[in-house]
Amino acid sequence: METTAAWGDAKARRADILSSAERLLERDGYAGLTVRAIADGAKISSGTVYQYFQGKEDVFVALMAARLDALRATFDELDRELGIPGLLTATLPQVRELWRLFGRSAQQWESKVLAGGRRGKQAVTSATVFRRTIRALDRALRETAAAGGRTVVDDPALAHWVWDALIGVADDLLHGGSVQGRVPPRRLIEFAIAAIERSIITS
Repeated sequence: METTAAWGDAKARRADILSSAERLLERDGYAGLTVRAIADGAKISSGTVYQYFQGKEDVFVALMAARLDALRATFDELDRELGIPGLLTATLPQVRELWRLFGRSAQQWESKVLAGGRRGKQAVTSATVFRRTIRALDRALRETAAAGGRTVVDDPALAHWVWDALIGVADDLLHGGSVQGRVPPRRLIEFAIAAIERSIITS
């Protein structure tokens, strides 16, 4: 049974708004994410939503920022002794879940955050969190490689390439592309992670 925040509990009220928005996003995608629908799901008025967010765009990017920040924390906390394949395997489920929730809405996020669209406070925060997540991935890859006596390519594109590769694997797992070609998901993951490792290790 769903409960809503007590009157005056701003932190819980904000959490209610985000939970409502995430349910809508999962069910209907970005098109179904309206302030009215968010308010209805949180059992509050539309005006209350605007007390916490500038609009649905800010709610959307706040959701993305929270997921990215959780992934950043994972990159920072994972054992560097796992090796590159272990690191990527451990983070793939989180990347897959992020893409499941936001994949079909990624174009909107990119236009609002990465490509200079409407830049409310939440959008700026989300862009900052994205950059931190990419830096954390880069750091994790380099430190993990070093822990195994290896080095990775010295290129600023490194973490972005690995990120895009993981998103590609996540997308395939969600939509079953490789399964259509009779490639089991486990085999796709093993092949992709080995390919990523080969592409970034120099020694």
